[in-house]
Amino acid sequence: MKRPTIFFLPGLITFLLTLPLTSCDDGQTNERKPFGNCRYGAPKAIFNATIPKIEQHTFELHTQSAIELVSFDGGIDLELIQSGCEKPKQEFQFTLSTNTKSFKDGDWLASAVDMFGFMGNLAPELQPFLLWQGALKDRFEQLKIGQPQALEAGYFVKIDKIAGEDSGTLLVTLYQE
Repeated sequence: MKRPTIFFLPGLITFLLTLPLTSCDDGQTNERKPFGNCRYGAPKAIFNATIPKIEQHTFELHTQSAIELVSFDGGIDLELIQSGCEKPKQEFQFTLSTNTKSFKDGDWLASAVDMFGFMGNLAPELQPFLLWQGALKDRFEQLKIGQPQALEAGYFVKIDKIAGEDSGTLLVTLYQE
C-alpha cells in the first residue's frame, strides 16, 4: 500500500489531531463544561476495553485536559493526555517494563515508530495511528530526542525518553503551533 504523499500531510494531521475531539451535550453551559468554548469540543476516549490486547482502560475528562490510561498485553502502559482547545495536543507516555538504561537514541526513536504501528494494528478504528507511523518513518533521519520536528508547517512531533533500570518512559507529543 502506498503511503500518503507530503501534500496530504496537513489535512491528515488536522484530521488525526481532531479525531478524538468531539463534544456531547450534557445540559451545562459552554463556560462550565470542560472544553465548552472549544471549536472541537471535549476530547473523548480513543481506546476502549473491548479492543484486543488491552487489559485495562480508564478515561477521565478534566477542565483543561483528558487523561486516558491503557494497559496493553506484554507489559506496556500508556498514559495519553489530550489538551488544547484551538490547537490540540496529544502527549503519549509509554511505560516500557524493561531495563532501558542501555537504549541508544535510535532505539527510542524506533520504539516510537513501533508504538504507533502497534496501536494502529489493534483495531480498524485505530488505523489512523498507522498514518502517524508512516509520517514518523518518513522523517526518521531528522528526528532527534528532545527536539521538536516539523511534520508540516505548524504541526510538530517531539520524542523524549526517561531511561531506567526497571522500566523506561517513551514520550511522544503531537501538537500544533
